[in-house]
Amino acid sequence: MSANERDEWGVIEATYMLTNREITREKWLEECFPPWGLYLNHQIENAAAQKGKIYMWWFGGPSWGIKIQDEFFLLDNYAGPGIVTRYENSGDCQNTGADRLHWMRLNAQVVDIWKFKRVDAVFMTHHHCDHCDIYTVKALLETTQAKFIGPKITALVLRGWGVPEERIIEVKPGDTVPFKNTEVVVEKNFDMNALKTRIGLPEGTKIEPTMDDAAVTFIFKTEGGNAAFIGDGTYHNGFYGIGQRNKIDVAVVNMGHNPSGAYDKLSPYDAYRIGKALGTKVLIPDHYENWACTYIEPDELEEITRRNAPEMKTVILKTGALFVYPDDENIGRYKYPDWQERFDWRKARYTLENE
Repeated sequence: MSANERDEWGVIEATYMLTNREITREKWLEECFPPWGLYLNHQIENAAAQKGKIYMWWFGGPSWGIKIQDEFFLLDNYAGPGIVTRYENSGDCQNTGADRLHWMRLNAQVVDIWKFKRVDAVFMTHHHCDHCDIYTVKALLETTQAKFIGPKITALVLRGWGVPEERIIEVKPGDTVPFKNTEVVVEKNFDMNALKTRIGLPEGTKIEPTMDDAAVTFIFKTEGGNAAFIGDGTYHNGFYGIGQRNKIDVAVVNMGHNPSGAYDKLSPYDAYRIGKALGTKVLIPDHYENWACTYIEPDELEEITRRNAPEMKTVILKTGALFVYPDDENIGRYKYPDWQERFDWRKARYTLENE
């Protein structure tokens, strides 16, 4: 497809769909995936991230893009499809006794992982495939100089994928990873499902992992405030210790529906409890909308927080949303743009007589 068939943001022009031409499966995939085209890639690239602010794009599920001045990071980016997990390799299946579970992806893929011009680092809280994503890793190995950062088991998975050692940064709680405009503090996490999941390790690997080997929390410390990402961490009073050791302005926590017998995601009440334990100013849930089997509406979290800690602000985003801290801390619920600023009543056609 030539450049003039997409607009300046990389979105396909509607007139191109009315052209009589051959359509193959390959052409369909090329033109229609990802559904947003390069819109967000261009928005991220062109965003002039101001000093003293954190720019956070939510790609849906557990996936985030973070821009701090001229540095750009991915965190727990998942570019894969719906999946099935089986008892022998899944903490979720072992917790429930299910022989297999189907995780049907609901959220759109909103970025093209092959088209990022710059990614400084990819952070992975743990080694589950929707947080340590082979599609993202393989693409960025080819197209960027990004470092890949995660705990011990994640690093073992990366080595098994052929990631060069010089591009892997293995971390543990207590570590700090410095960058030009931020330092990322590595804190404890409490994710029993990650601890039970051994799939993906290189053949012959012998390890009896600890929780610190399996999952970590990342805290981005910047001039504009500090943002914590807990991945799939479940409620534990250790999060209170994290809040005591660190100033947290924005906390991103997983949330979801847990059928009876399951505890894969935080309930809305436990999501609130972790936000309260961390002492965060702003609480943002993720992961609640991307798997069919754990989907939940976010309004219960808003109500729980309003009743129990009205000083803590809840922000509900939508897939593809840009959240800027501190500018957007009071938005409540994100709304997609409707482009009304582009309307021009002088060119509008009001009646058939105008035709």
